This record gives sequence, structure tokens and C-alpha cells, in this order.
Amino acid sequence: MIITSTQNTKIKQLKKLMQDKSLVFFDNPKMLDEAVFAGQKVIYIIKSEFYNGKTDYGGELVEVSDSVFKTFSTTKNSQGIIGVVKFQKKELKRPLGNFLVLDGLQDPGNVGTLIRSALGTNFLDIYLIESVNISNDKLLRASMGAVFKTRFYEISRQEFIEKYKEWKLPLYACDMDGENVFNLKTSGQVGIAIGNEGNGLSDEILNIATKKVGIPMANGLESLNAGVSGSIIMYQITN
Repeated sequence: MIITSTQNTKIKQLKKLMQDKSLVFFDNPKMLDEAVFAGQKVIYIIKSEFYNGKTDYGGELVEVSDSVFKTFSTTKNSQGIIGVVKFQKKELKRPLGNFLVLDGLQDPGNVGTLIRSALGTNFLDIYLIESVNISNDKLLRASMGAVFKTRFYEISRQEFIEKYKEWKLPLYACDMDGENVFNLKTSGQVGIAIGNEGNGLSDEILNIATKKVGIPMANGLESLNAGVSGSIIMYQITN
């Protein structure tokens, strides 16, 4: 049965779920495929009456009229299917290779960019310390699906510090006053920490960092966007 009214009980229930930060409404079949492949759980599939593609992602299928579907869609050119996915919280683990620490970042575009760059540079373990929620729609779009190909952990600052002290791994703090990253010689496993867009790294993370690294600036420029600077440093360390 096709639901044609926004006053329908099921539609009202789904609308309330849009406020739940542990859920993501994927208005993109490709990203929905990637989420399922990565082991994320589909709760509902919202399907427009005009959509004729794949719907067997698991979860309850809810078929709606085009007008009702548009009240859920966040993109202008939706393909007519939305998957409601519940993100599975992962148990905090030691990084398997190079790792990225995001300390209090709040801009979803920056975080999505950094996750995408992290995938491209093999910084596959990502620790989000009191940062924007990984299920943020803008973050997921900015990451271009990279979030599902990395190992991400959403944790408190204290939780990370306690675990990091057990790992005994090098951690480089990104700071404009740090050592020129282009002169840096690294070997073995290493992490980099990037701080909040306005305030930089917290004192707690700076206190446990092995050293500070930065990017030299010309023409009096004081700093770069967090997503840009973090990406440059990851690529430089990888190469």
C-alpha cells in the first residue's frame, strides 16, 4: 500500500527518527550499498511510488507517494529511495596502521574531507574526539563514502588519552608553529592530531603529542583550512 499522507502514523514515526543522531537517512543508493557492505544495519527503506530499482537492503519497506517522499529527501535530484541506517558503535581498538585523531572538529565538510584524504593515504583508523557526529548528512556526502572504508571511533577525550598511553605510538600535533612537515622523516606507524577549526588542539592532546608539525606559509598567511592542512600533512607523511 502506498502512503499518500504526511499525517500517516508511520510517516510521523519516520519524521521523529530524523532527529535521532544515531540514524542516517541515505538519499543515495550507492552510499546505501556501501553502508550495507560495511556492516551497517538498515532499519527502513523509504521508496517513492516511481522508483523501480533495488530495495532488498533489509529493514521494513515503506512505499510512499512522490509528494510524501519529497518531504524526506535532502537532495534536489533524488533517485527515489532512502535508506534509514543505524550506525553500529565500534569498540575502541589500537590502530592497525597510521591513524588520524580529530580533536573537537565541528565542521562536517572539514571532517568529511579529512576522512576522504585519510582513506587515500592509508590513515585508516580515525578517532573522533568530541567532534561532529559521524552520521551527519553533510559529513557523509563530503566523505564520498570513504567513511565506510575506514575504521572510525567516536570517543571522549579522556577515553582516547587513556588508551593512547597504552599504545606508546608517535602522535604528531598539527600546529602552525611546529616543525616543517616537509623536512620531517618518519618510519613506522604514526598518528596525526588535528584540532578544532577555531581553537586548535586541546591542551590535553597537545600534552600527549610526540611533537608539533606544521606547513610553512608564504605572504603572511597564518593558517589553512583544517581539511586542507590535515590532508597535506597526511600525504606528506605517506610519501
